[in-house]
Amino acid sequence: MTSQFQLGEIQGSELPQLLERKAVKLLDEFCIKAAHDKYQPRLLRYRIEGRQVLIYEIRRLAKTVDQHRELPMAKLRYTPELNQWSLHHQKGEYWQLYLNVPPTLDFSKLLDTIRQDPMGYFWQD
Repeated sequence: MTSQFQLGEIQGSELPQLLERKAVKLLDEFCIKAAHDKYQPRLLRYRIEGRQVLIYEIRRLAKTVDQHRELPMAKLRYTPELNQWSLHHQKGEYWQLYLNVPPTLDFSKLLDTIRQDPMGYFWQD
């Protein structure tokens, strides 16, 4: 069953219900803050599938007003055995573990890392 949220969607989530609710709340806040950024506002959305969260940016195609593309930014994966989230960045076609922050119980810590982007992996110009 697919549930539509204002800023994201959930398809076949395998996350514990309480964890999913907390993640959705934090993701909605993250997307809203990005949209209201004073210097470079961004239209971000997310998709929860299984035990993964994909955060992506929506950009209009230059020549058409009504067409857009999704640019993947980050993937957060939940490992139930460890009760931890890990952060991944895209490298070419593949997702790679982001090594500058270890897996954590604190979902917001990973969103802060994406927001700050110290290594320049997440925000595309």
